[in-house]
Amino acid sequence: MIETTATFGNLELTPQLNSESIPAAKRRRPAPVFAITSGKGGVGKTNVTANLAAALALKNRRVMVIDADLGLANLDLLLGVRPSYTLADFFAGAAPLDEIIVANRQGILLLPGASGVQEMTSLSSDQKAALLTELDAITHPLDIALVDTGSGISDAVTYFTAAAQEIVVVVTPEPASMTDAYALIKVLASAHGQKRFWILANNVSGEAEARRLFDALSRTALCFLNAALDYLGWIPRDPRLARAVARSRMVVEDAGDAPSAQAFVAVAQRMMQTAAGGVAVKGNLQFFLRRMLAGERGGR
Repeated sequence: MIETTATFGNLELTPQLNSESIPAAKRRRPAPVFAITSGKGGVGKTNVTANLAAALALKNRRVMVIDADLGLANLDLLLGVRPSYTLADFFAGAAPLDEIIVANRQGILLLPGASGVQEMTSLSSDQKAALLTELDAITHPLDIALVDTGSGISDAVTYFTAAAQEIVVVVTPEPASMTDAYALIKVLASAHGQKRFWILANNVSGEAEARRLFDALSRTALCFLNAALDYLGWIPRDPRLARAVARSRMVVEDAGDAPSAQAFVAVAQRMMQTAAGGVAVKGNLQFFLRRMLAGERGGR
């Protein structure tokens, strides 16, 4: 086994690879940060993020989830933790970042956002710089990071999404979901220079419907945006998933034999293959918030 390490200050991401024949000089590569986003709310984006984190943890991957839906955060409910503090407390000066990060019973680390705090929806440059400074001061060994963004095309969504190495756009068969997903991809491609997107079809009847959604988006994006869309996978419409969501639980943990749980595991496997295969990335975790901060300053 070899280790490849990317750093974010002192934060190490060290995925395990089965490639002992790789020369030492070529062994270091950035570990991936996946932004999970959507054009509209209500498509199951946060549930997707939580279940993918759980599926990755089952594969013995060390996972951190950043709840970047800063004003309406609820990942803590799905992960089964009750944070003593949130990012709102950090920005209020009530708690340092290392006291905010919590782990659930699976070992998934969560950096919780705040819920119902309107001020969190628009962070200043100074607040972002303070967050970066604190992140530089903590150490957690990780293999992968997932960022649950807000939905839509607000500044906060595009900052967090464009900063990640890989962008996963969650869509459902609803026409509004498809229209808004295209609008999000358009903004990220035209205003933020993003040209590569993963599409994850959620709440579909089967792979045939998922492929139709992907093909429709892909053709339009390639024709009008010159953006490349890749198919990440699909999550079926599943009563057991709906029951888990109603109880604020993860179906991967509660009903591992359910079709949706097995689908989350398959998508997590695809993500791990992407990470191990060295798919073209846009930097590494060290520059995650630095790029977001630089983007804001450059626009002023």
